[in-house]
Formats: sequence, structure tokens, C-alpha cells
Amino acid sequence: MIKISSYKKFSLLGATVLGVALLGGCATSGDLDKTQTTAQQAAEKADQANAAAAAAKTEADQAAQKADQANSTADQAKSTADEAKAEADKAMQEVDSLSEKIDRMFKKTMQK
Repeated sequence: MIKISSYKKFSLLGATVLGVALLGGCATSGDLDKTQTTAQQAAEKADQANAAAAAAKTEADQAAQKADQANSTADQAKSTADEAKAEADKAMQEVDSLSEKIDRMFKKTMQK
């Protein structure tokens, strides 16, 4: 048996009552069965819509998780790039220092 939530029960009951009211109390059992069937079909469509919404939410949650992982990876890559830049800057300072030292030594030997 299909589990029907309370709002669906009220919906089915409301559709049945509305059907009876529209028929002015002169409804035949066929009319009531038709109304009941229509209400049942509406409840089934609502169940299908709820299932589709739940699946879409699951997919959205998975996409959000993947986005978070991508952001984390990007942050790690930026950190690694920053460290590499710092090493490169340090190496350039050493090269500049050695270049100045060589220039001083060359000038010193030229003066002799």
C-alpha cells in the first residue's frame, strides 16, 4: 500500500467532498468513483514530483560537494604557487647578491 502523507489525505478528502458538492448531492457511485480516481491520480503525480524533487536535491548536494572540493584544490594550488614564488624571489635575491659580489671583484681586479 502506498503511504500517503497527511496533506495528501486532506487533498483526497477535499477532492471527494468538492466532487460531491459540485454534483449537488445527486452524485452516482460512478461519479464518486471517478472523483476518487482523479484524486488518487493527483496524489500519485504529487508522489512522483516529490521523488523528482528529492533526486534533484541529491544531485544539487553532490554538485555543491564537488564545488567545495574544487575550491579546496584551488586553494591548495594557490598556496603551492605562493610558496614557489617566494622561493623564486629568494633565488633572485641570491643571484642579485652574487652578481654584485662578482661586479665588485671584477672592479677590484681591474684596478690592480
